[in-house]
Amino acid sequence: METTAAPWRIGTPRPVARSRGGLRVLDVREDLSRVTRANGEIVGYVDRVEVAGAPAYRARRYVPAERRFVALPTVWDPDDAVDCLRW
Repeated sequence: METTAAPWRIGTPRPVARSRGGLRVLDVREDLSRVTRANGEIVGYVDRVEVAGAPAYRARRYVPAERRFVALPTVWDPDDAVDCLRW
């Protein structure tokens, strides 16, 4: 008897957080990363966008007092986008 059920995905790797300049970066999706402080406070997000057919990275800083995100300049390197959130 043949089954058509999808196989279990046991052992699928979970996203790993990495650090950069005192901030933690956690991949939420393939094209989106959450940036937090060590205490878990959200600093913002970095997402990958296409600019002139090439990947670029846009940081969005979270402003808690206004409960909104502010877009920062688009850069060509994901580490530079995270660094934009440090200042």
